[in-house]
Amino acid sequence: MGYVFLTIGLVLGIAGQMCVKLSKGFRQTVPTIGAFLLFIACIYFISLTTHYFEMGIVFAIWAGLTIVSTTLLGIYIFKESKNKRKIISVTLIITGVIILKAFY
Repeated sequence: MGYVFLTIGLVLGIAGQMCVKLSKGFRQTVPTIGAFLLFIACIYFISLTTHYFEMGIVFAIWAGLTIVSTTLLGIYIFKESKNKRKIISVTLIITGVIILKAFY
């Protein structure tokens, strides 16, 4: 069940990040409200995840995968820059999450 809560928390966190981008600095009402509601729900599900896994592991996986996902979505949806440094950094984060989970 912990993986289900973690996955839900990840999806909600990523959706919240997308709403932050769409809110244009919290000037657009609907995406702003969406961001706050999604982040509240995200925190709730991440807190449930800590009942199943160690807190440090949960937050490292959640933060790493949220960063990777929002970076890739930014590149493909919002046409943000894509360069070698960004791709290497994302690859290192993914590698770190895999190693962390492999030895946990």
